Amino acid sequence: MPELPEVETIRRQLLPLYRGKEIADVRLKTPQLLKNCEPAFFADALRGQTIENMSRKGKFLIVECSHAFPVFHLGMSGIFLKDPAESRYPQHIHLDIDFTDGSALYFQDMRKFGKIWLYQEYPDLPNLGIDPIIGELSEAQLKEFLGKRSIGMKNFLMNQKPITGIGNIYASEILFRSGISPYRRTDEVNAGEVKALHESIHTILEDAIERFGTTYSAYRTVEGESGTNQDFLKVYQREGLPCTKCGSSILKSVIGSRSTFFCDNCQQ
Repeated sequence: MPELPEVETIRRQLLPLYRGKEIADVRLKTPQLLKNCEPAFFADALRGQTIENMSRKGKFLIVECSHAFPVFHLGMSGIFLKDPAESRYPQHIHLDIDFTDGSALYFQDMRKFGKIWLYQEYPDLPNLGIDPIIGELSEAQLKEFLGKRSIGMKNFLMNQKPITGIGNIYASEILFRSGISPYRRTDEVNAGEVKALHESIHTILEDAIERFGTTYSAYRTVEGESGTNQDFLKVYQREGLPCTKCGSSILKSVIGSRSTFFCDNCQQ
């Protein structure tokens, strides 16, 4: 599933390509992706609009037009393409956006778990917490968030209400870099571990953005390329392989219905 680094990569690539362009037409081929209005209203609201900016909150991409704000969640397999010829699965292109200069933008989603909303003003997205890249996630705030709960660390990182944007891949990687077990309770971590966790959140996510995200299956950049962060993962999908720190075998367990990878020796 595309997480914060993948959505941020897409945002950074789309913005210079489409900012200032006027939408000529919109064709939504799969209406169930649209969550808060009818397809005809969606298309009518976007025709004639100019893309002024693109922003992001957690895993949500916000397209800022003159008087309309479509919001995209990429689900499990959503990607954007500037040329349908770059698609390996053109039958799964569900949205075409044509611009007055002759260019276009396409949204593809093989598994159809993506979601699209339309707002008339910049959306609040109230159920999302602090974005650790664009927000001001301080060490003190992180300590406060942890102290208010008594849940496992992996579940804490996956919960989008205190901190938004972190999913399964990066939660495992952040905890490994921090030296914290995914089973540790949030109210049991000490000051040194809070500091390590705070640093790891920023480092893991920023490094993944610099590497254009993590590709295992469907995710591709706007240019149709794979990310490269999968070549640098320390624990995710490395069950049975030696830990890069101590040589012990990487373990796999299921936490919150999601596969979790960790080193039982390094993550106490």
